[in-house]
Amino acid sequence: MAQAFDGIASDVEHLTERLRALERRVAALEGHPEESVPADLAPAEPQSAATALQRPRPPATWRGFPPVETPTGAVPILGKAVLGIAGAYLLRAISESGTIPKLPILIVAIMYAALWMVLAVRAHASNHFASATYGITSALILSPLLWESTVRFQALSPPFSALVLVAFVVLALALAWQHNLQLIPWVATLASVFTALALIIATHELVPLTAALLAVALATEIAACLGHRLSLRALPALAADFAVWLLVYVIASPEGVPEGYPPASSATIILLCLILLAIYGGSIAVRSFGLRYRITVFEIAQAVIAFVLATFGAIRATHGSAAPALGVLFLLLAAVCYWGALSRFAEQTYARNRRVCATWSAALLLAGSFLIFSARLQVPFLCSAALAAALVYTRTRKLSLGMHASFYLAAATAVSPLPIYVGDALAGTVPSAPTWGVWTVAISAVLCYVIGSRTTEDQGKRRLLWVIPAVLVSFAGAALAVVAIAWIAVGRIELDASRLSVIRTVVNCALALALGFLGSRCKRLELGWVAYAAVAFGTLKLLFEDLRFGNAASLVVSLLFYGSILILLPRLTRRNRAES
Repeated sequence: MAQAFDGIASDVEHLTERLRALERRVAALEGHPEESVPADLAPAEPQSAATALQRPRPPATWRGFPPVETPTGAVPILGKAVLGIAGAYLLRAISESGTIPKLPILIVAIMYAALWMVLAVRAHASNHFASATYGITSALILSPLLWESTVRFQALSPPFSALVLVAFVVLALALAWQHNLQLIPWVATLASVFTALALIIATHELVPLTAALLAVALATEIAACLGHRLSLRALPALAADFAVWLLVYVIASPEGVPEGYPPASSATIILLCLILLAIYGGSIAVRSFGLRYRITVFEIAQAVIAFVLATFGAIRATHGSAAPALGVLFLLLAAVCYWGALSRFAEQTYARNRRVCATWSAALLLAGSFLIFSARLQVPFLCSAALAAALVYTRTRKLSLGMHASFYLAAATAVSPLPIYVGDALAGTVPSAPTWGVWTVAISAVLCYVIGSRTTEDQGKRRLLWVIPAVLVSFAGAALAVVAIAWIAVGRIELDASRLSVIRTVVNCALALALGFLGSRCKRLELGWVAYAAVAFGTLKLLFEDLRFGNAASLVVSLLFYGSILILLPRLTRRNRAES
């Protein structure tokens, strides 16, 4: 009995050890740490067995071709795209057979291309490659379809094809809106733009296809204004610019409309040109002025291009009769830009928008003044603008407004008789009394300099703002001095060429000395710079007038004064630097 009991106990112990060994092997295979086992119960297994169980298995290797259902599924997707194009060719074959009228088949084919665009957007969430492929398939179906139907078969009119292209882009933008997709609108816009340009070249129908490109540009700008960040805004903009330029160049040509191009009225051409300006002007108004986004380089460049094309097109189409209306429009836009520079973008965070608006306002005001006013009225208008800019600068301390004062003053000088008057007085035949145009610019320059340069905080580069007014005041004063001396000398002495050259040299040297003294006394750096400009002018005068027309006595006097200025002026400027 005892022997039987011992045998059973031995068998139970042996089974327990085997069970524990199996548990350890399972734990090792599953990666779980084995449970702590008492040392007296743990079986003594060979070390090689434990090592063999914990050794990682080698990675599985790929053999043969990949299965059909790969993660991207490129091959089946391409197959579906090929079947889609085959369906388009099937519709074409039905249309060419003549059993069914072409127009219904073409409508079905257009809807078929739109269906592939819908599939492209729906597939984007699961497979980007499928989305791109289906979108390209849609474009490959629609573009050749419209080309052949419009050019080859002439089953569709160019205006209808233009409408389809616009609808195709709008559909792509609407479908891609929710997920803010970029590729799908890119494909649709690229296909529509190039198809429209190809149809323009083939059909010569400039008006409807230009309107279609403008509509595509409008759709993309509306999407951008509503917060959909598109990276394709430049493409329809360039296409619309080209189409408008071609329309103006061909249809509004002074030689007449070339053969093969349908004519268009001047009102139609002006309307399309102004639509281009309104699209991008409105976009900038919403994004930059309304939402106060930072204006982009694309918007800056496109606004300038649209402005130039609209102006050129309207004036060319109306033979200049639209200039006053455009001038009024530009002055209104200049007022809006000044409001943006002074109020809307006054904070430092909008520095770029403020500088751009300030530059646009100056350009628009100058363009508007040239389109509205005659040469006689441009001088007082621009002088008034210069005075206003100088006054606003003293209050706001905005650098751009100080630049505008000099800019308007220079423009007024360019259209006034002042340059010719000063040139005659200092280097030619002495003129008579100055006209009102000369007095207007000279007095305006004095006022601008007095008003603008009184700001004592302006130092260094800001003193450059008042160089142009100082130059105008200085040389206008020198010219008036020469004219006054010549008028006083009439009847008393004979003013031959040698004596007149001496008078001019003396006046010029006195001008340089006075400017150097005032610049040193009042700490006005710009006056010192103008003084050296007078010295440079005196050098040229000695070479081309005194040496040519003077005699020995006149040359002695001229060289004496000129040498004295070369000695005294540097001392005054060094004194100014030392005191500064």
